[in-house]
Amino acid sequence: MSLATKIMTTIRSFEFPDELFYLLEHDAWVRLDGDGNATTGITSLGAHISGEFIEFMAKPVDTLVERERALGMLEMSKVIRSARSPITGVIVETNERVKIEPNLINADPYGRGWLVRLRPTSWDADTRLLVTGVAIPAAVEAYMALLSETFGEAPP
Repeated sequence: MSLATKIMTTIRSFEFPDELFYLLEHDAWVRLDGDGNATTGITSLGAHISGEFIEFMAKPVDTLVERERALGMLEMSKVIRSARSPITGVIVETNERVKIEPNLINADPYGRGWLVRLRPTSWDADTRLLVTGVAIPAAVEAYMALLSETFGEAPP
């Protein structure tokens, strides 16, 4: 089933697929795939806030990344920021296509714009700390309010 046929929460034009888990304060999402590995990336809101991505530099395959720690670096036109992991795991794959076409992070953040795949080491414990399903709207609105307070303007 493609993401287009799944349930999607839309808040102020930003999409949040309901089946994903979110670490909103780091603009990150994660999903558990059928092979037991997890795919992660940047939310549509995070992609909008960051602007156009120029490059993604992932940590090497076989690197252990702890929850909320950097799994790589994202370069935008005037800034470099860490891409944070919503879960603890070992990097098993990086998205080579995003390295060639970093604009995929903006154009398709939940599809072809994913960043890395991880072998989770504590999926159940980590996902209890993330936002998912019916909790998404309230959590995203609270995060947008925080952004507004911090930066003086809310995302559109």
